[in-house]
Amino acid sequence: MAQVPAGTQFYHGSPFQEPVEGMEWLAFEPEHASFFATRIKRRNDTDDNDGSEVESGDLVQPPSGHDGGIMLQHPILDTRIKPPRYDITPGWLHTYRTKHNLPLLYIDGMSAGKTERGTLDSQDALLLNVTRNQRDGFWDFERARRLCKLSNDKWGGKIKGFIRMEAGFEIIMCSFVENVDFISAVRTGRSLPGGEESEPTEPVRQHLMVWIKAISARYDDIGGDRVKLDHENFITSFAYDLDLFNDGDDLPRLENLSVASLDKVRNDVDTMVNNWDTFDSGAINWQSITDMVVERYAKELPYLVSDSLDTSEAFLHELSTILHVFIDSDHRNSTAEVERCINQFVPTGIKHSGSIAGRAVEAVTRKICSGLFAAFDSNVSVSESKKKLRSLMTYLDWTTWKKCGDCALDEICFIPVWPIGSEEDRIHPRCRNATDIEQRPGGWQVEEFMDMRGTI
Repeated sequence: MAQVPAGTQFYHGSPFQEPVEGMEWLAFEPEHASFFATRIKRRNDTDDNDGSEVESGDLVQPPSGHDGGIMLQHPILDTRIKPPRYDITPGWLHTYRTKHNLPLLYIDGMSAGKTERGTLDSQDALLLNVTRNQRDGFWDFERARRLCKLSNDKWGGKIKGFIRMEAGFEIIMCSFVENVDFISAVRTGRSLPGGEESEPTEPVRQHLMVWIKAISARYDDIGGDRVKLDHENFITSFAYDLDLFNDGDDLPRLENLSVASLDKVRNDVDTMVNNWDTFDSGAINWQSITDMVVERYAKELPYLVSDSLDTSEAFLHELSTILHVFIDSDHRNSTAEVERCINQFVPTGIKHSGSIAGRAVEAVTRKICSGLFAAFDSNVSVSESKKKLRSLMTYLDWTTWKKCGDCALDEICFIPVWPIGSEEDRIHPRCRNATDIEQRPGGWQVEEFMDMRGTI
């Protein structure tokens, strides 16, 4: 569960100046929304085309009732046929502000990525109980419509929208008129002094680096307390006896599970939402506790397994600097020492077993602390201790170990964010500049989007 405070500002890119009233998408960053602030019309694609626009009904970018993404309204063309031409004119960047505290359902992961890699499983397979064969084309507007209908029909309209992520965080807002105030709409045309900026010729790549730079600043946090997550009230499929990796991939999937096997998870989601009253300001922020654990050990573990500590004396001395604060030198007790290590960042009196997040924090920190104290033994060889610590690091697989380090001022640390990026970018993120990013392949297996890019 999540909550957006009253007075929080959001953005929406539209081909129209008029404010939205019904269901639509909101972006957290203006650069994200402005990417969709264009008006696109298809021209006649005959050789004797006089340049006139096709009349109504041929807008490639639909009006209210779509996510702002560009959508083809003609069959995929043979590559030997000349592609259609489009007129692209600037649209409008809308600004909205929330009227009141908004209860939302946060769907974790790259959940706005329109892919076949599992990014949509929590919505389609779990919440909506829809199979791949029941979806036609891009389908994201219908997906959003059904999610809002689910909120109204099963949860009494308690959930006002859904937070998701693609190349940037967004909200599916079920009703603009009920939940946000319209602040302004500005035209997204030429902005350089003298009006020398060229008109956009390909909206999918327009201002791409500006967009990616803006959202890369939110890799670790949305920022500004614009969203409060209730870490005591969430559902994860990892807490159930489900075979999430039954296709041999390293990415979890719900799509191949039976309806019956997911019923328990669905029922628990319904119970969580229906029982949720309001955001508890006194709830434990397990995310901040997790961050402290990672910060504490993210540099120490790689150093311990490095070649820099090549003697037993150096290795044990480094471990001593980490662990001595948990040791009572007058009364050595390995069990008590591990428990002190586990509880270092947990507020006094808090029971780990009280929530899924608490149990996860306890389990992972226990594995870390037990592993470190097991290595802190002069009777165990350094090579054997390092082997076990490397195994611990493989288990943890912290993303901080994949960070690029400092990038040049014209670069960002690039990871795959729908719709751009590849498997290589996921495994080995690197510093990339605007030219590199524009040339990145799309590894998302979304034919509709890739065909669209090739025909505009």
